[in-house]
Amino acid sequence: MAGSFSYDSSLGTDMDFLRMMIGDVNTLYRYFYDEELDEILDRSQNNIEKARGECFTILANDPDRLMLTKDGTAGAFTLLSLMRLYARRANQWFASAGD
Repeated sequence: MAGSFSYDSSLGTDMDFLRMMIGDVNTLYRYFYDEELDEILDRSQNNIEKARGECFTILANDPDRLMLTKDGTAGAFTLLSLMRLYARRANQWFASAGD
C-alpha cells in the first residue's frame, strides 16, 4: 500500500495531534499512512481519544506494522513486548472511555 506521511509539530491538524499522541512522528519509521489516519479519524468522528484507542488496538494486533520501526524493536522492547504494551494501552483506553 503506497501512501503519504506528514507531520507538523505545530499540531495544526487533528491528524498531527493524533500522531503526536500515539508517538508516530518519525517520517522514516511511521506506523500509519495519512490515509489510514484520515479513515480512523473519520470513523471516530474526529474524536482524538477514540482514534487513539483505535490506533493502539491496531498496533497491538499487527506485528508487521510494528516491524516498520527502526529495527523491529524499540530500545529494550521486543516486538512481543511492544504488542503487549499497545494491547494494555488499548484496554486502558477502552476501560476509561466507558464505551
